[in-house]
Amino acid sequence: MELIALDSLLQDLRYTLRTLRRDRVFSLVAVLILGLGIGANVAVFSVVNTILLRPLPFPNPEQLAWIAPPETKCGFSCETYSADAYEEFRAENHSFQDVAGYFAFSTSDNYRLTGRGEPWPATGISVTGNFFQVLGIQPLMGRLFTVEETQKNSRPVVLLTSFFWKRRLAGDPGIVGSVIDLNGQPTTVVGVLPESFDFGAVFSPGTKVDLYTPANLDEMRMWGNILTMVGRMKPGVTLAQAHADAAIVAPQLYFNLKYPESKGRYQAIPTLLKEHVSGKLRRSLIMLWCAVGMILLIVCVNLSNLLLARAVTRSKEIAVRSALGAGRIRLIAQLLTESFVLSAAGAILGLGLAYGITSFLAHQGSIALPLLSSVTIDGTALAWTLLVAVSVAILFGVVPGIHMASGNLHESLKGGGQQSSGSTKHERIRAALVISEVALASVLLVSAGLLLRSFLCVLDVDLGFQPSMAAAVKLDYDENANADKRSEIFQQILRRVQAIPGIEAAGMVDYLPLGQNRAWGPPEVKGKTYRRGELPSPLVYVVTPGYLRAIGMRVRGRDFTWDDGPTAEKAIMLNETAARALWPGEDAVGRIAAMNGKDHRVVGVIADVHQSNVEGEPGWQVYFPAVQENPAGAELVIRSKLPPATLAAMVLRTLRELNPNQPAAEFQPIQRIVDRAVSPRRFFMLLVAFFAALGLTLAALGVYGVISYSVTRRTQEIGIRMALGATHGRVQLDVLRRTLSLALIGIFAGTIASVLVARGIASLLFGTQPTDTPTYGGMILLLGVVALLAGYLPARRASRIQPMIALRTN
Repeated sequence: MELIALDSLLQDLRYTLRTLRRDRVFSLVAVLILGLGIGANVAVFSVVNTILLRPLPFPNPEQLAWIAPPETKCGFSCETYSADAYEEFRAENHSFQDVAGYFAFSTSDNYRLTGRGEPWPATGISVTGNFFQVLGIQPLMGRLFTVEETQKNSRPVVLLTSFFWKRRLAGDPGIVGSVIDLNGQPTTVVGVLPESFDFGAVFSPGTKVDLYTPANLDEMRMWGNILTMVGRMKPGVTLAQAHADAAIVAPQLYFNLKYPESKGRYQAIPTLLKEHVSGKLRRSLIMLWCAVGMILLIVCVNLSNLLLARAVTRSKEIAVRSALGAGRIRLIAQLLTESFVLSAAGAILGLGLAYGITSFLAHQGSIALPLLSSVTIDGTALAWTLLVAVSVAILFGVVPGIHMASGNLHESLKGGGQQSSGSTKHERIRAALVISEVALASVLLVSAGLLLRSFLCVLDVDLGFQPSMAAAVKLDYDENANADKRSEIFQQILRRVQAIPGIEAAGMVDYLPLGQNRAWGPPEVKGKTYRRGELPSPLVYVVTPGYLRAIGMRVRGRDFTWDDGPTAEKAIMLNETAARALWPGEDAVGRIAAMNGKDHRVVGVIADVHQSNVEGEPGWQVYFPAVQENPAGAELVIRSKLPPATLAAMVLRTLRELNPNQPAAEFQPIQRIVDRAVSPRRFFMLLVAFFAALGLTLAALGVYGVISYSVTRRTQEIGIRMALGATHGRVQLDVLRRTLSLALIGIFAGTIASVLVARGIASLLFGTQPTDTPTYGGMILLLGVVALLAGYLPARRASRIQPMIALRTN
């Protein structure tokens, strides 16, 4: 029995290959459509699987938890812990095997590698000594940090990433134990981490980390909230138990007097690390998956239509096989074999397309999505491809197969194949299929339109600065210099840089907008008493004169000057939100604000700047002169109409004349920072827009196929009407009316479905309502125009039918 079944399968397969080879055009079109649909589906599945479904790339990742205070609006300082809070939590909790942390305020290019050619920038992260042990990471070479290396006055050591070791140190096999020069300090390399570990992909999307140093908590103890915490729960401990434990430990830490002068935030809410990494993207990814699922449905509907159209030419063939004894099940099996062969070919093409897409995405560092660098076509994706290919073959093959196998044998053998197979029932099925295509395309177009409108609203947000024509580069300078020396260094750098032809303005800041940030205690109106926690903690920036003009900020009052020195009156600038809150209805310029126990004169009020993200509220911001407060590093910002690439060499040459150790740091346009901040929204919008365009194209093909077939079937009828006096225009109008009726039914159904879908994605919209009228109107107009264009060619062909030739057609 099994041999008979196998023999039948092989016969069907050989016959299918011969049939498809004879009809090459149909086969190529079908495989191309399937390849696009399956490839897009597999690529999106790989992204969803990597970010949302697949466990994090650590041993027993379900035990890892992110430990953070409740979400606030005051930047990293409100999302991190002081050194003493970290140590106390680590010691007092009972739910975690161990708790680790890393310094949250590290900036890009914060290290300088020298002694191996020209000075080279490197990005490093300071981590607690047990950080890699908690994550379960083992070194590729060498060892991890020891307890002694985290103590004060210990010898400097470093762990390198595999990428940095290969790229900058030529994969030196003897690197472990050797000494390299980092920031002018001999540092021993104790190990190289495996290539599979990507800190940025998990903890800071889009960031490329080169090396790790052990955090000295004794030195950091008085720095305030500077550590993020991640813990590994004990076996058998649930997240709820860890949460309850943290709720008990945190209040004790809040009143901790062990380090009374240390600043810290002591509320702790554990969440699964996987949820922290990808939880915020869940809705977006599910929406993307649904969108590509709709494309697959449109593909199936389109192919069903193609197969039904092909049935016209195959009706006699099916009838002959049936007359020779082939049963209905046998015929359906043969037709399904064709569907499976086409689907298999489409899956192979789709896999190639998906591989290209995922390889491209994995190397897009400009897209700030977690784990994107590890997106690949793995075994799970291959299994998904097989499932999709089988499902698609069944979906688009069953209806045509049943319809073709149940045709009228007598009529087909009589020679009326065209009439019988092209029956009213046949046409109704194809019309219903094309209506469903238009409806699905409507949903995709509305979703894409809403996301596009949201993205345009994001781009229209007043950032508070002008990113165009501005660029920044990381500066290397003596951070231990006193205020007078720092003022001299900064003034000298800015004088020389501003003298470069083409540079309109230059200044320095410690943290750029839409990047790292920090918060201090809030400014207060002098003489007024506030309740604890009444005022929000502001984001704090230390800037030089000229920075506001270079970055394009608007200020009322005055900018800082070099006269705002160490011995001058303390100066400060506030943003509009902070100024309005402190002095409602009054002008804050010239007022005295108390901050950090000192009085500061408000010399200017700056327009609100989106410092943390584009879509959120700006919150409070405070700016200090770079000579009166210690900056946390320095970014040189310049404004010029010349391209950054043109200026980079001149600026770097000038900086190295002043400081030979200035590394060749990346000269990045400020617009790139803005683009990276909105890259997740742009990523999802572009993909959905692509799927909408693909769905629209397939729907147009479906409309064209149905109308074209209808014209072919009605050739005699049209010929008779023209013989009786129907004009060319009237014939065209009738065909276009039929086209538009199908499109409008599909648009009506699609509009209803679109409203429901739009409400489901409302949380993903920005500045746009789910019932946005222009979006729905644009969808209706676009689909209507495309449908008419798709129906125009058949209408034109119908109007050129010669009555005498049509009447002679049997």
